[in-house]
Amino acid sequence: MKRLTRVALTAAAAALVIPMSGCAALLSAQQTAEYQYNGGDGAWADIEDVAVRGLMIVSEDGEQGTLFYTIVNNSADSADVEISVGDAQVSETIPAGESVVQNPENPESESEPVTVSGFDGQPGSLVDVEVTVNGQSETVRAQVLGTDLPEYQDLAPTGGASGEATEGATEQPTEGAEPTDGATAEETAAP
Repeated sequence: MKRLTRVALTAAAAALVIPMSGCAALLSAQQTAEYQYNGGDGAWADIEDVAVRGLMIVSEDGEQGTLFYTIVNNSADSADVEISVGDAQVSETIPAGESVVQNPENPESESEPVTVSGFDGQPGSLVDVEVTVNGQSETVRAQVLGTDLPEYQDLAPTGGASGEATEGATEQPTEGAEPTDGATAEETAAP
């Protein structure tokens, strides 16, 4: 009988300790049902009936970056949208039910790159971006992504990994090395 009493007391103690420690929150259906996960890179914001998605800056050095975003106008009227970060300010008028993609790499986008400086953020940090829709403003904390991932190497203003040449450096053929552009060694030799 004593053994059964000890087991019952241990189970009762565990039943009291688990909810008090916060572990029971892992079992809550309400918590998991209310959690909203925004998949993909970049920040999200909803102002009025306008959705801003994928708001981010890709930068190699934290001094200059390229601004990316998608704006979807879900309202029945056109929307005037302004995005300000660092020294860049972008204005878009989006017709009702239309969207704008600021990503020159996207085949659906006809946009040119938007280069930003003075945003005070190194890759891996968050920066404040002011988004204004029809006069209503909201500050959005957007990611500054680096060029260390292959997807972003060519998106930074300096060209990512392909733009690492030292300023003023020229390519000189190494003595005895075979040229790679089809020219003969005699044609590329220095005079």
